[in-house]
Amino acid sequence: MIPRYPHQSIASLNTLALSLGVSKSELSYLMTNSDDFFYIANEIKKPDGSLRITYDVKPKLKIIHERISNSFLKKVKYPSFLHGSLKGKDYLSNIKQHTNKKIVISEDASNFFPSITKKVIHEIWVGVFGFSNDVANCLATLVTLNGTLVQGAKPSSYLANLVLWKREANLFRELQLKGCEYTRYVDDITVSSNHNLSKNEIAYIVGKVYSMLKTIKVKPNRSKHQVMLNQNKQQVHKVNVNRKNPTLSKKVRSNIKSSVFECEKNHLHTSKSSEYKSLYNRSMGRVNNMKRMHPGEANKLIARLHQVKPN
Repeated sequence: MIPRYPHQSIASLNTLALSLGVSKSELSYLMTNSDDFFYIANEIKKPDGSLRITYDVKPKLKIIHERISNSFLKKVKYPSFLHGSLKGKDYLSNIKQHTNKKIVISEDASNFFPSITKKVIHEIWVGVFGFSNDVANCLATLVTLNGTLVQGAKPSSYLANLVLWKREANLFRELQLKGCEYTRYVDDITVSSNHNLSKNEIAYIVGKVYSMLKTIKVKPNRSKHQVMLNQNKQQVHKVNVNRKNPTLSKKVRSNIKSSVFECEKNHLHTSKSSEYKSLYNRSMGRVNNMKRMHPGEANKLIARLHQVKPN
């Protein structure tokens, strides 16, 4: 359950430069000036009023980020309990681990990416990859901005999966022995059980999760803490998990149907406009997502959308 890099470790900056397809002087320049290559791509206001800031990277460093991802981060053998931004995994694979359970505990990390420091990233390159301190320091510098991880850069999602690498494996094993399922989807942690848990057992599990986050100086978002019993509504990523198969709520499905009806209503007069194309594509995307959980219902909506394609 510990992430594993199955290739030879890198001990020198010369070897690192060779692996990344640049000269040592180019690598040194990028390392010295890496902060200058990041820029804000988007700012989204979250429901709690705070901002989610995503970044992009200028081409020269972006190429290196892609090589870091392809040569190192994508080669890692990731544990089964991680589901964020990994091949063959997504929010739905995470959800499916927690369906039809007696109890579901949901936790969220607060301000996750900006809380992950260069020191923690350095520890990943040494601990998971076995790279030397010089190499780890260089890579940690290249993938962080002002000493912290940022959302949006190509290596960030992979590194976010690795920040708790050894601690998380230990917690997973402990919870597994207690008959509990543990998963993490980026900054969302979910624990579920096929049997009822006492208040003391719940408090113990929550305390272990919070203590684990504290080791990397990440704070839990206590306002999103949830303990959901099977006789009440249980949701993971806003998807119902009370039964064997995950389902979207009636309200969400109704909103998707309304979106399809909106396309039908506007098609005759505005089908050539960019606004209509945007509405159509957004509606089709929502229906395709719905299809993963409600194929029969969604296929009917897809057929209706095919009748009102943009001109």
